[in-house]
Amino acid sequence: MADRHDAVQGGEPVPRDLPDQQVGEGEDPLDIPIPDVEAEEADDGVPDTDEAGTGRRDGPRSATVHPEHPAPDESSA
Repeated sequence: MADRHDAVQGGEPVPRDLPDQQVGEGEDPLDIPIPDVEAEEADDGVPDTDEAGTGRRDGPRSATVHPEHPAPDESSA
């Protein structure tokens, strides 16, 4: 019984995507071109991030959870 609902009257399967959202031949107009950059040519102005993506690699790190909290070697007074 479910077989009847998978095809339209002509026997073609019903597409899941709308016609304007289906894959077509040719270049995708919304595709962003990615330049070929080797590791040696990387821009020095862009910071390297660590695994979590939160800061520079090998950069100074705060010993506190919140920047306003005192560091372990600071006095709290």
